[in-house]
Amino acid sequence: MLAFSRDGALPFSKFFRPISKSLGYIPFRAIWGCVFLGLVLGLLSLIDAAAAAALFSLAIAGNNAAWGIPIFCRLVWGSQKFHPGPFYTGKLSKPIGWTAIVFLVFGIILCMVPAGGSNPTAQTMNYTVVVSVTVWGGSLLYYFVDARRWFTGPKITLSAAELTEGQEKACVEEGLVDAERLEAAGGRCDVDDIAKVELEKA
Repeated sequence: MLAFSRDGALPFSKFFRPISKSLGYIPFRAIWGCVFLGLVLGLLSLIDAAAAAALFSLAIAGNNAAWGIPIFCRLVWGSQKFHPGPFYTGKLSKPIGWTAIVFLVFGIILCMVPAGGSNPTAQTMNYTVVVSVTVWGGSLLYYFVDARRWFTGPKITLSAAELTEGQEKACVEEGLVDAERLEAAGGRCDVDDIAKVELEKA
C-alpha cells in the first residue's frame, strides 16, 4: 500500500503515503490501511468454505498475474530497452520466459477449477473466477475512467547525491528527467517536482 500510495496510484494516496517521523519513520497510515483491508477480506472466510477457498485461490491467481505481466511485457515490448544484468541466460532467456508465462497461466486456470470436479453445486463451486474478474475488472475500470488522466507511473525520489551515474543515465533514457530539469528541481529526480519546475518556467 505504501508503494502504490507513494506513486499516487490508489484512492486517498495523499492520506496513506506520509511517513511518521514521531513513530520512528514508519508508514503508520499505510500499515493500518493494510490491516483494515486484510480484516475486511478476512471476513469473507467467515461466510462459508467456498468463500474462503475463493479468497485463498485469489492470492495464487493474483500473484501469478503479477509475476506474469512483467515477463510478458519484457518478451513482447521490452526487447529494445532490456539491458542484461550480471546473471543472464542469453539465448535461453526468451524460451525460459515463455515457459514461465505458460506455467503461470496454467496455474491461474488450475486455481479456478472447482475442487469437486464437473457439475459443481453452490457449495462446491470455485468462486475465484468471480472474485478475480471483479478485482481485475474494477482495477482496469478505475484506470481507464479516471487514473489514466493523472497517473504518470512510479515516482523516483532519490536525491542527486544518492544517484549513481548509471541511475542518472537510466532516468534520462526513460524520459523521467534530463540533467537540466534534475538540477532545476533542486537535485531530485521526482516527477511532481519536475512538473512544478516546468509550470514555473511557463
